[in-house]
Amino acid sequence: MDKIKKYIYIGIAAIILILSFSTIHSCNKSSKYKNLYYKELENVEAYRHTNSGLNDDIRVFKMTIDDLNNSNDSLDKKLVEVMKNLKISEDKVKSLQYNTKYITKVDTINIKDTIFIENTNIDTLVGDKWYSMHLQLQYPSTVITTPTFNSEQYVYIYNKKEYVGGKSKCFFINWFKKKHIVTEVKIEEKNPYIRTTEQKFIEVVK
Repeated sequence: MDKIKKYIYIGIAAIILILSFSTIHSCNKSSKYKNLYYKELENVEAYRHTNSGLNDDIRVFKMTIDDLNNSNDSLDKKLVEVMKNLKISEDKVKSLQYNTKYITKVDTINIKDTIFIENTNIDTLVGDKWYSMHLQLQYPSTVITTPTFNSEQYVYIYNKKEYVGGKSKCFFINWFKKKHIVTEVKIEEKNPYIRTTEQKFIEVVK
């Protein structure tokens, strides 16, 4: 009789254990799909804001590296391509950014003396993909210039390990040196006419 009770207790304990594992597994699976749902919901909102033309109201896309590699979006493909060209390790990337901007300004020069022959009205455009100059020459002495610069910028924020105090030239010394994680920002500006003169990035630690 005691043996039967023992087996019954063991059976009940096994059932409780199985149910507990099953419940934990279901909760984890439910949490995973819930997080995936909210991530996709945020991405839908981000796409909606992107397509609405609200340039001052930007939403962040949430994607895994696999999502990015499998994306058919042209900008996502550009980000992956440049990341590979810069040899940035995928598993170290924290965030990516893509920015396009243009700068333009209209200048009108009116000279007192007549410098063009009568009926002069020249309207021309010179330049390339990154820079263009719209030039207008009008009788008797008006010169209108409209230069435009196009910027295409890729920003990658990622973590990397570095030796404390820097890497030694003697490789065996590095065996005993500690490493710490640093966050680096790499910016790739495609416009050859644009030069960055000063940058500062601050991570707010709480």
